[in-house]
Amino acid sequence: MSHKGYKDRLIDNRVDAVRVVHAREVAALMESLGYTDRSARKWGLPDIFTLAEHLFARLQQNPAPDERANQKGKRISLWAETSCALRKFSLSLAYAIPWTVMLILEYLRPDTLRVSAEIGGALSLTLIASLITSGGFVQMISRSGNFYYGLKEPVLAHRTCISLLNIGLTCSLVLALLGMMAGSYFHLFASNYLVLAAISYLALSLLWMLCAVLSVQGNGWCVPLVFFLSIFIGGLIKILANPRTTTLLVSCPLLAVSCALGCVLAGSYHAENMHPESKDSARPRGSVLFISLVPFYVYGTLYFTFLFADRLTAGSAVPWISGLSFGIDAAYKKGTDLVLLAFLITAALVEYLADSFLRFWQRLATDLPQDANERLMVSLGKRHWKSMLVIFAAFVVIALSAWFAFSRSDSPVAAPRLLQTAVLGGLGYLMLSMALLEIIILASVNAISMASLAVALGVAVNLLIGYALSHLWGVQYAAVGLLVGSAVVLWTANAAVRRVLQHPDYHYSIS
Repeated sequence: MSHKGYKDRLIDNRVDAVRVVHAREVAALMESLGYTDRSARKWGLPDIFTLAEHLFARLQQNPAPDERANQKGKRISLWAETSCALRKFSLSLAYAIPWTVMLILEYLRPDTLRVSAEIGGALSLTLIASLITSGGFVQMISRSGNFYYGLKEPVLAHRTCISLLNIGLTCSLVLALLGMMAGSYFHLFASNYLVLAAISYLALSLLWMLCAVLSVQGNGWCVPLVFFLSIFIGGLIKILANPRTTTLLVSCPLLAVSCALGCVLAGSYHAENMHPESKDSARPRGSVLFISLVPFYVYGTLYFTFLFADRLTAGSAVPWISGLSFGIDAAYKKGTDLVLLAFLITAALVEYLADSFLRFWQRLATDLPQDANERLMVSLGKRHWKSMLVIFAAFVVIALSAWFAFSRSDSPVAAPRLLQTAVLGGLGYLMLSMALLEIIILASVNAISMASLAVALGVAVNLLIGYALSHLWGVQYAAVGLLVGSAVVLWTANAAVRRVLQHPDYHYSIS
């Protein structure tokens, strides 16, 4: 390096260490370091002020070290925020993607999945049952997996998740056998339909739990890949072999399970190779772990029961003269499917907003002094209100977009009963989306019992009102149970969160 280049770098470093806002400050700093007009002429400039202007221009183009560090930190923060959002979206996509595909086929190609009313009722009941009975295990897997991954123990996290998955699969096998016995005893469905329903139930239950494992492994991008790949293979089978629609509906979950299982095993192999030292980590006592996760199992089961309680009451309103034991009215199903899709997509956003709110809370608790509890309360209250407003706006936009996209398809013009169901169900799912934010906050501050109580009250109200109105006035009024039940959940959970935010320092310390 030449002498001139070295001196130039030296001045740059000295000036970088001081924040300057004008070229004359640079000139004064250089003169204080012993530089004169003679020094400037050696570098080919007439005087010290011209040299100062030259250096100041370079400073404007090259940010100071602190500014460069801040810019780099912002880029890293943006990438981390994006990764966090994708990770939070992944598990909700496990429910939103197949629902979207089914909705598209239902509205745009209704003949593609047309089956008899009896097998349709059996498969609908199977889907609802799989979500309800596996929902608790999904919550347990997510909670324990995220905890151990947070401790940088990926092998221990994987082993714990697989243990919970095995327990969940065993329970699903027992419930499938009991369901077949009950269905045969009460003559709910034909024996061949019961066998198909049991296979579909086991496949779907295992699929939801495998998607939860993929999510906590950090491989959430595999979830949409699993569904798209299984749908693509199912489409090829439909084109090449042209099987019966019932066979195709049962085989698609099996294909998705195979893909998801392969991704889970690959993720496990990668985790063990990346962290070989964690293979020797001591596993927690199974009884202690299971007891600590029971509240999350209760919450997960109640949550999915609430989500489909209106469909259960609507299905039970089928008149006996029809010869069906369970069947959901076509108009009711189409109306609630639209708004349920909006809820599933919004739920992914809620997961991210709740995580963002909790990280914001953590930053405030770290930065603010201990005697600034009032400022902490005000800041958290404003952030909470903004999050609720974003959820409200997002749900309305998604629901209206789905309505206009599907109601203008080639299907028949929407009946007033379908519109009525969509409006009632949409308001219910809107309040449930907002309540979901409160529930996640409560679960994160060790107040999962409050969240479970709110959902349990909502389930009772949903079932009672929905059953009564659907049998008295018509099947579309089952959505009133969803509406009133969601209002109860939102009111109860919001009151609990407001109590928590009145003492944020205490709840942060025990979380």
